[in-house]
Amino acid sequence: MHRELYQQGLAKADAGDLEGAIVAFDQALQLAPDFTEAYYNRGLVRFKLNHLQGAITDYTRALLSDANNASLYYARGLAHLSAGSTEAAIDDAKQAVLLKPDHAAAYSLLGAARQRQSAIDKALASYKKAAELYLDQQDIANCRRCLQTIRQLQPSTFPEPSQISQTSASLVSSDEFLQQAVAKAKQKNVGGAMDDLDWAIQLDPQDAQAYASRGHVRSGFGDWQGAIDDYRMAAQIYLHRADKLMAQQMIEAIEHLKASRPKATASPTYPRNVVPFPSRRAVQTGRISSAVQQKLLRLVGDDRRIVAGLVERLKARHPGMPEDWYWEKAIYDLERDRW
Repeated sequence: MHRELYQQGLAKADAGDLEGAIVAFDQALQLAPDFTEAYYNRGLVRFKLNHLQGAITDYTRALLSDANNASLYYARGLAHLSAGSTEAAIDDAKQAVLLKPDHAAAYSLLGAARQRQSAIDKALASYKKAAELYLDQQDIANCRRCLQTIRQLQPSTFPEPSQISQTSASLVSSDEFLQQAVAKAKQKNVGGAMDDLDWAIQLDPQDAQAYASRGHVRSGFGDWQGAIDDYRMAAQIYLHRADKLMAQQMIEAIEHLKASRPKATASPTYPRNVVPFPSRRAVQTGRISSAVQQKLLRLVGDDRRIVAGLVERLKARHPGMPEDWYWEKAIYDLERDRW
């Protein structure tokens, strides 16, 4: 009998009759006081009704008989956070992660709680982990939500141009992704900046602005030849597009670097024996059609980071395949999961 009442509660909750669901769960629990699932689902309904303390009580009661249930800790942590009990929310989120290390939502909850405490570095770390797990699970919507939060929390101030590369600074794309890469370089995170720019070029080998941005970064740490090579590639792409104005700006940037180099190297503060920073990813060109690129980008909401993450994870799982295979496979997996 208690099972039938429990099923009635689930049906009422699904139909939006939350008060009716509470009544059915109450009746089921009167007949079976240790019915863990009924406590959990009544807690979910109470949370939807904003009866936060009642939800917390139900989750706590359920944990008495199912202490290793990550979903219960996550649900209670979410209720604690909504009720303003940030430390309790963090404790529950941590316990959920210990029990289920791939619990993406628990990491997201941990990020939200730490953000509320203004522990931004810890919040960023939690959101990044959540984004990675959501990506692994093909949950693109939640992955994108985490990435958007990360962007909001990270410094977004566009860097001032350096004295040496004032001309090239004006060439950097206003695209947020490229701006963030240049900002990372300004904050001495050259590796992170190069990673982002390599990603951008890998995703679109004809992205002239990405080459211009990478040239700007390289000139900033003294890789003159690398910067000139990137500006030259950008100029060629712009010329191919018949954008003579931008091509001319690239040529002027190259000339500016060539003229500035003797003055900079003569300075006693100029770093000697500069070693060009290696690209973290091999950039492959001409192997992925524009149509395939655009299709995958559309499927993930035009977020390049998600595309790069999907492709790189497929490479790790299926090494040695042609480059276009990974892109087609990512599209196939996303479209399959829609059905």
